Amino acid sequence: MTKFNFDDLIKSLYGSLIDPDGFKPFLSKLIEQCNFRSGALIMANMETRDVNVIWMEGLDLENIHLFMEHLDRKDPLIRELVKAEPGSLIIAGDATREDARINEPEFYHDWICDLDIHYAAGAVLTIEGSWVSQMVFQRRHDQGMFLPDEIDMLKQLIPHMQHAMHLHHLKVDQDKQRLLSQLLFDQIQQPVILLDNANNVCHYNQKANAFLSKSMPLKIINRKLHSIKTNKNTEMDLAINACRTNNNTQTVHINTENNHTLALTFAPLVKENNNIEHGIAIFIYSSEQASNLDLQILHDLFNLSDKEGKVCCELVNGRSPAEIADLHYLSYETVRTYIKRIMKKTQTSRQNELVAKLMSSPAFYPITSPSKV
Repeated sequence: MTKFNFDDLIKSLYGSLIDPDGFKPFLSKLIEQCNFRSGALIMANMETRDVNVIWMEGLDLENIHLFMEHLDRKDPLIRELVKAEPGSLIIAGDATREDARINEPEFYHDWICDLDIHYAAGAVLTIEGSWVSQMVFQRRHDQGMFLPDEIDMLKQLIPHMQHAMHLHHLKVDQDKQRLLSQLLFDQIQQPVILLDNANNVCHYNQKANAFLSKSMPLKIINRKLHSIKTNKNTEMDLAINACRTNNNTQTVHINTENNHTLALTFAPLVKENNNIEHGIAIFIYSSEQASNLDLQILHDLFNLSDKEGKVCCELVNGRSPAEIADLHYLSYETVRTYIKRIMKKTQTSRQNELVAKLMSSPAFYPITSPSKV
């Protein structure tokens, strides 16, 4: 069985977003750990046939352009990728190679035989308009077919690759955005619910959907967010009104039946930066599973000190400046000073904008190890 350091791969992946060499160090590490012959991360325009090679190893540029421009429609793996849903892992093995030998002899000779590519795996990561990002890996005949544990690892890696690619696209557009778009909400690894100007739930991300589907003290009824503890509904209404009136963040704490605490942070959205007029974002934090920020990545991204990074950790876990002060035996004004410095370094002007930027940065990510590797 192949041995992987999955956590190391994940950290290297998200570190790619701030690495001058981009995704190259991560993908080179993946090729080494998995004993691949070659691999590529490609952006292809399905309309114009333009190809942008983000990373490639084990193949030269001439080969990859020849493949994409002339032979890709003959490749059984690419034909399957074109039809596949984003995130699906496609494997090309012995049967695929034999099909190519019979039905596409030119492709079989020029690509499989001459370049010694006998096995391949690939996945579509993202689709942005006519642009499709594809991840493909190949093996020589002597390296053998992909093993079950390798396939399992790649399947668990793909969602992280998709997340990293989305963050890559968002990072490219970062100068044009000051606050979360709906797409960015969907990438946050924390439950987020959006309210429109009538306090109706107009959107919630996948994490919030999973959260609400469980037996939790929060439910959406007739497009309104309700707590099963009726006294908390009044407190939530007051927080929403204060959030709108004062244009600042509010926090409501709810105790669960399992003796955990939910912190609901209500943050006003800036009108000109989203399509929700006077909207409110509700970030849901649970003491059962605290969020985590990598202090080193925060330093590399924004030049934050460790103390500033720890304040950021508390903010993304839903704690107010007053709560942070009490928790760390600091004065309220000291915490406010830290936050002002952090906002200046992160080029944000509001606390909710700061939290959004932190949670969409590569410093904030889940690390989970696959169970079968």
